[in-house]
Amino acid sequence: MPIPHQTVMNCEFLEDAHSEFARLYNTYNWQIRAIWHKFDRNERARLFLDYFNNGPSDLHVGNKSEELKLKSVLIPELSLNDVSTSAKFLLNHFKHRATMSLFEQYRVGLDGALGDGPFVTEKMNKKQLTPRQNRPNYYYTFTEEWYGELVELNKEDKETEALIKGGDCVSYGVGSLIWRRQYNSLMDFRFLVLSMLMKTPRAWWTEEQWELVKQDNSTVVDKMAEMVKNMLATGKAPGTTFAKLLIAIKKQRNDLEGYLAILRDEPSVLVYHVNSWLLSRPELVTDDRGHSLPPETDKHISCAIFEVVRGWIQKFAIMRYMYNLMEMWDNPNTKSDYKRIILQEISNVFHFEYNRAQAHLIRHVQTGIGARCFRRVPNAYDEAGNPRVVMRVKPEELNGSDSLLQHMLRLCQPQTHASQAFQWIHKLDYLYNSKPSCWKSLQQREIDALDELIWIVSVIQELSKAVALPPLSRKTGQIFINGSRELDLCLNKIRKELDLQEFSVPINKLLEPGRANETLAQLDDMVVLHAGCKMDFFCHFVVQYCSAYHRAQSQETKDTEQNEHPFTTAYCIDQGVDLKKYEENRSPAQTSASENEQTVNKPNEEQLQKLNANPTAKMVFSTLFKEPKAGASITWTAFISAMVAMGFDAKHGYCSVHVFIPPRNMPVMTVLTVSRPPNHKIEGHLIPTLARQLKKLYGIFVPPDRVG
Repeated sequence: MPIPHQTVMNCEFLEDAHSEFARLYNTYNWQIRAIWHKFDRNERARLFLDYFNNGPSDLHVGNKSEELKLKSVLIPELSLNDVSTSAKFLLNHFKHRATMSLFEQYRVGLDGALGDGPFVTEKMNKKQLTPRQNRPNYYYTFTEEWYGELVELNKEDKETEALIKGGDCVSYGVGSLIWRRQYNSLMDFRFLVLSMLMKTPRAWWTEEQWELVKQDNSTVVDKMAEMVKNMLATGKAPGTTFAKLLIAIKKQRNDLEGYLAILRDEPSVLVYHVNSWLLSRPELVTDDRGHSLPPETDKHISCAIFEVVRGWIQKFAIMRYMYNLMEMWDNPNTKSDYKRIILQEISNVFHFEYNRAQAHLIRHVQTGIGARCFRRVPNAYDEAGNPRVVMRVKPEELNGSDSLLQHMLRLCQPQTHASQAFQWIHKLDYLYNSKPSCWKSLQQREIDALDELIWIVSVIQELSKAVALPPLSRKTGQIFINGSRELDLCLNKIRKELDLQEFSVPINKLLEPGRANETLAQLDDMVVLHAGCKMDFFCHFVVQYCSAYHRAQSQETKDTEQNEHPFTTAYCIDQGVDLKKYEENRSPAQTSASENEQTVNKPNEEQLQKLNANPTAKMVFSTLFKEPKAGASITWTAFISAMVAMGFDAKHGYCSVHVFIPPRNMPVMTVLTVSRPPNHKIEGHLIPTLARQLKKLYGIFVPPDRVG
């Protein structure tokens, strides 16, 4: 059953505890059983008391503080009398916790006893357990798909009521007790098993097995105990691992690289973005008198093409640099004292990307849903020569009359930094789920800009959980940002000299066969004429120079050639720096579609059988992969159904973002991220874009010649 809101905290930590105990039990099952049966009643009692006197939990011994009383009621299985009297008692509980899934443990206990959920409920009804605190509108979900996740729900929502009545959703206080019962049981059993194994005669072990048990006992378990202690004390879940963030950034980098090829090869995609740029020109914002500047001219189309290409190249360059920095920080060869400098550069670049994404959102909101809330300042321009626009209202003055607009304006305020933006994204997500109809007022270009902002805000939020991310610094860690700004100044001068009217006026001329490719080739030639090198090579140079600088500093290696002159983009253009000596000589924007789509994956016959048995899915993929026709359209519901029919797991992210997780039999396990269009239809430029994403990620898993 779908959950009608975003997840506040997932159950990854609980699942890790379960998998660790299951691994330990399955690996040393025969030793555990042999030891426990070999012990007599006194030996079992002594081991049990020694463990709980020295371990993380003092159940049933000595001090009966409120905390220990709660634990004794919450986990009555760990009773000294029961554990010491019968050898089978504890062994059966070990087997139940290790071999049954968390969901099965929630529903049913050992030998038909109450599961963890009904057990806690019964104890509360008997007033033996009382939640210490509660948080309105926060619930724990206990379904197979959304097990143990803390979510924020609207209690008045019908779906929420159904979840609560079905026992799949419980209040924060009750859910915390259930979560704690399961986690403490797993942790106590794990500690007890390890204590038992450490007392095993050495003759029972190989040297490798003995080292593994010692490692488990001294590091992994202590670390997990400390983490859960901190989590229960602070109410915060453990942070996302650095490795997962690296994967997410690498995927974003690869997606952007693929999109540069789409711009060149799919005319409808290029035309969409050029139109979006033209429709969002700040000249169209009215001033205090209600006047706007003259409408677009043919010259504006040339500038729009330039800005579209530059924007995607710069986003790709920033993502490459982000990945390089995080790899260096995570590299064990990096000097420990230099990691602080790299982390400051990471923080600055992330906030630089946040500011870029925020400016992009402002541009589209001020000419879209928020047009009446902005005004253009006459005769005032920014560094790039664009008219200056300011917000004419305060978001709080809207008084909830238009919640969507109010939250969007909050994200557009310059004083809203990344950590503040996260709470407004949460509010937008709630609005998206509770009142989806209000999102129809947003245009596709506004959705695109919002998705960009959501991505970088989410990454900053997750990184802050994984490491102590320093605040933005205007003095240190500015090498990449300074280089990027200098490059922007140089490119702004070149933009004024461009003239692509022969290829792009009227704009629909770009839809003619080969015309988009010719236009972008002409753009490259003009940039080379004025700067001596293509636009993407300069962005690549900035990334390579800054990465090489930090790599040399962090590993105490010297690069004399690199330090011969101070880094400035103006110097590179003036001196005609030869970029071919750097790692990559080909422009990402010129990467051919065939290279991007090469794959060794072969169609999965099982998936094809599922597809052939589902006419709706067959039609969806036929529309996606065959030559696009004018007016072709796929409903959002049909697309989700088709992906599910192919074995994908569809999950809702923030706002309009949806994530599709491939089936286990898929050769590639990379997730697909798609934003739901405001009109709930995939059409126009979205069809070739989505088709290319599917082909690049999963190969030709749905061959076009077999779905017709």
